[in-house]
Amino acid sequence: MAIYETIFILDSLMPPKEIDASIERFSSIITSNGGKVRKVDKWGKRRLAYEIEKKQYGFYGSIEFEGEGNIPKELESEYNFNDKVLRYLTYRYDKRKLKAMQLEQKDAQEKKPVEPTVKKSATTEPVTKPHAAEEKPAQAPETEAPEKAEEKTPEAEQTNDEENK
Repeated sequence: MAIYETIFILDSLMPPKEIDASIERFSSIITSNGGKVRKVDKWGKRRLAYEIEKKQYGFYGSIEFEGEGNIPKELESEYNFNDKVLRYLTYRYDKRKLKAMQLEQKDAQEKKPVEPTVKKSATTEPVTKPHAAEEKPAQAPETEAPEKAEEKTPEAEQTNDEENK
């Protein structure tokens, strides 16, 4: 059996009960024709890329299923019969997608559940401030600092001599 996915856009003005009923109807068509529903996703109300029948929003949904080649034709006839379906697309998974799905399943089975570790965050640890004496590093006496700052250049010596006179 092949794996298919059908994506549909329903009128967003439909009540939620009718949307669920439509999705259930699509799923029942799949199962009545010998298929198996694997996953049903309701993406919700979203803005359309362009207006369809003067509507700007639609309810998106998808159904992933296994089945034979006649199921997409049955779904297509249901979509065309239902006026609330704005757009639809049904496609078959290719070999690369199937291999990727198998690898994901294998990885999920191989992974063992890991116990969660509790990490202390910086906000939970107590904050201590150093004392005022510890904050300032040891400095050289202030008398040495001005001497280092002043460099004796010929220009500086002239200005110092003029100030002293």
